Amino acid sequence: MVKGTGMNVLVMGAGGVGGYFGSLLARAGHQLSIVARGAHLDAIQRSGLTVQTADGSSFTVPASASDAPKPGEHPDLILFTVKSYDAEDAIARIQPAVGPDTAILALLNGVGAGRMLAERFGRDRVLDGLAYIESYVKAPGVVAQDGGPCKVVFGRLGGNGEREQSLLSAFEAAGWNVELAPNILTPMWQKLTFIGPFAAVNTLTGLRAETLCASSECKDLVHAMMTEYANVGRADGAELPADTADGTIERMRGFSGPSSMLRDRIAGKRLEVDALVGEVIRRAETHGIPTPVTNAVHSLLMPMASGGAAQLG
Repeated sequence: MVKGTGMNVLVMGAGGVGGYFGSLLARAGHQLSIVARGAHLDAIQRSGLTVQTADGSSFTVPASASDAPKPGEHPDLILFTVKSYDAEDAIARIQPAVGPDTAILALLNGVGAGRMLAERFGRDRVLDGLAYIESYVKAPGVVAQDGGPCKVVFGRLGGNGEREQSLLSAFEAAGWNVELAPNILTPMWQKLTFIGPFAAVNTLTGLRAETLCASSECKDLVHAMMTEYANVGRADGAELPADTADGTIERMRGFSGPSSMLRDRIAGKRLEVDALVGEVIRRAETHGIPTPVTNAVHSLLMPMASGGAAQLG
């Protein structure tokens, strides 16, 4: 069982999410190891990991950083926070680090990572979760938190127990804004119903939420896509009210920044099209639910999904 204090924590993917929440645990006294690569890895090895927050403050924590988990070391907790398209490779890389008492908390976009982890390591050790935060790697060794409630919601499919309560206490003591959900599928699909349609249309058009909502045609398109997502989410086990799409698009209206998918498109990076859109289509097919709007938007996104020059033509 994972201990509530003095945990050994491995962060697989020290980007904006893993870097921020992992650093809070390190600042609270937990032992932090980070798997990173390139200049980001070099900087952490030299100077630790620095977090710059939206209020203008910053802090730096020491961390043991490498390009792969250290052989023979089994952490109490793995924060699994890679990009969704890197999940399969990252699962193979962490396998030597997963011991008999290791818990894995997946904080990725979408709803598919927990299933992938459970297929490899078993459902009991896998915790699904989601993060509400605007953060990114600003420079090698530096994570910037620009906004958002900086909140994590997590839980175990099938019900929470003593381990999850212990982790909740440890996260709260480290300063996380955190919630333990009785049915983790509900908040996961709530988030996906927002971020999937918004990120998709924002990436295709370059238009921010306020502009999209000001156009009745764009608003109707996003609303139809959100309705399809909510329908699939209910079939998947999420407890979503009938007016989910109405409430979600109203929340979108107040979102000021670009989506992370649009940021990635501008930077020429790969896009999380499969996790945010493709996975929904596959689950809809499983449940026999039509998703014509989502299918059309997915088709438009696919030519730019691999990043680089594909986005320019």
